[in-house]
Amino acid sequence: MNQLRSQIYKQIINKTTDDQTSIFNKVCGFTIFISIVFAVLVTENSIDYRFGDQIDFLDWIIGGLFCIEYLFRLWVAPLEGIYGKGWKGYLRYMISPMAIIDFIAIIPSFIGVRTELKILRIIRLLRILKIGRNEKFKKSLFHFNYAFSSKSQELQISTFYTVLVLLISSTFMYLAESSIQPELLGSIPRCLWWSITTVSAVGYGDSIPVTAAGKTIASITSLMGIGAIAIPTGILASGFSESIAIQNRNLKLAIKNADNP
Repeated sequence: MNQLRSQIYKQIINKTTDDQTSIFNKVCGFTIFISIVFAVLVTENSIDYRFGDQIDFLDWIIGGLFCIEYLFRLWVAPLEGIYGKGWKGYLRYMISPMAIIDFIAIIPSFIGVRTELKILRIIRLLRILKIGRNEKFKKSLFHFNYAFSSKSQELQISTFYTVLVLLISSTFMYLAESSIQPELLGSIPRCLWWSITTVSAVGYGDSIPVTAAGKTIASITSLMGIGAIAIPTGILASGFSESIAIQNRNLKLAIKNADNP
């Protein structure tokens, strides 16, 4: 029994010999994906009307799989070390954030939501939080956090540039268009909305300049908006590259140290 428990623990923490995602985590990831797909599809009334019962049946199966996963994780929790041994380990695991998320993900499958309680189906989308258990997702978050923290000064300069562009362009647009379009561009806050949609390249079209001066300002703002988007994108890309390079360098160093003890 202890050997089985140890094997399940290795599968759960993804400790495999070939450094690949374990079967346990692959099954969990696929189950989470399918459950989220069902939670999204069932909000469409036509799909819910035709296939609601079938989706509910499959959701029961998914809920059962989540229950098994939860019990497995609870069973091996004392082996984790951070939760402690014996019943205290079980209790500490049950009140941990990830265990609470797992428990919340199970509940919607057994509520039996139909008709007037259908809004509760949206709770199923909370299962997307279980993606946080995925090792690749954790690595992605690490690289993302590193990119932000290591490039914080550069990002602050980029943010200052963007804010400056927004304020200057909205001020000039106010001066050029306020008397012509007082309802749309009659104040700097209204022009600021126009400036944000222009710089971000969204361009909703609900407020556009009609004068020659306004169109000139809009053209310059659009060109400067390219830099407002491109600069932080390049900064974050550089941070990601640095983080991945550091990870690869540490991995090579660890392999080298293991080969030459």
